Amino acid sequence: MDPLFAIYRSRADKLLAEFWAVHLVAGAIVGVLVALFTSLGWWVMPIALAAACGLAATWLAVGERRLRNALFGASSKVCDFDDEPRLANVVDGVCLLVGVQAPALVVAPSSGANAAAFGRQSERSTVVVTQGLLDSLNRIELEAVVARLLTQIRDGRSAYLTTAVTTVGLPALLWTSLWPFVQARLEREASTGSDFDDDAEAVRLTRYPPGLADALETMSGAVVRTDAPRVTWPLWLADPRAAETKLPDDLPDYRADLETRVAVLREF
Repeated sequence: MDPLFAIYRSRADKLLAEFWAVHLVAGAIVGVLVALFTSLGWWVMPIALAAACGLAATWLAVGERRLRNALFGASSKVCDFDDEPRLANVVDGVCLLVGVQAPALVVAPSSGANAAAFGRQSERSTVVVTQGLLDSLNRIELEAVVARLLTQIRDGRSAYLTTAVTTVGLPALLWTSLWPFVQARLEREASTGSDFDDDAEAVRLTRYPPGLADALETMSGAVVRTDAPRVTWPLWLADPRAAETKLPDDLPDYRADLETRVAVLREF
């Protein structure tokens, strides 16, 4: 197993274990209270624990569904070769290079130029690109962006970030007003790795740093903002909050502004 994949898998498993443990502890507490203060007796404990397990599984399913809806947008479409032949052709070619199973492809109608990869299992991942990104990039730039996303899938980072968003960030997925309560923890989890590391891995595979540099430069001249809620922002290729500020220091530590990423890639 690749060491980087093992690291991300371990962290994702730890988040899931914590998520299940919280529900089981809550179920046990409820079971004890019911047993002590009602006439039902201790036989209620297995029922309480089973209900806690069922609730945890339900929340995980709901969280992943909410994440899909948040990233896709109401008018997004799942694409095949006939819908977006250029994108599908590029993805198929880069999948062979990276060595991953072809992900599902979704084009979001947003005019912002951005892209994301998600899925709690690497072999069942989805790549989302905005219509604005497809309209802005030439083929070489698009190949570089796709390589960047697929290396995240291969290394397990997209699966780990998806797990973080659907566990730690679940309250904000369900109710966006709760984002301030999960922001610090989610960004701490997402800080494992950095944009520079992922950019470097992508160009190591393509062996053409100017491709990704040109793509990010094109994106920096466009709007990277999307309609997706803040809790999804760790998943995007370019942090959407970069559209809100000209100060790189306002971005979280694990994210870099596009101009700096371009400058680093120009030095390769």
